[in-house]
Amino acid sequence: MLRVDERVEVSVDRVGEPIGFWWRGAGYLVKSKPIRWFARREWWIEAARVQRGIGAGVLEVEMWRMSATSNNKDRAQFELVHTLDNSGGQKHIWRLVRVYE
Repeated sequence: MLRVDERVEVSVDRVGEPIGFWWRGAGYLVKSKPIRWFARREWWIEAARVQRGIGAGVLEVEMWRMSATSNNKDRAQFELVHTLDNSGGQKHIWRLVRVYE
């Protein structure tokens, strides 16, 4: 397993499931139905202090695991974190956090 924490550009289908993403100069096509779950945010790493009462999403993040492949490469498992940036709109932020080869 390779732990990473890098932003990626993700394409989603009409229901919001990832169908492809761009990482380190390569495009990846999702080859299996993505699995979605919620996990505890690593707030002790991300911020020194969490403001009291700021609502949902403080402690949990949306996770996605999928099998994907790039040009001429073997299939691997990827885990992505999806969050929304509520400062100035509903911007979707995707981060690749783990790669299982």
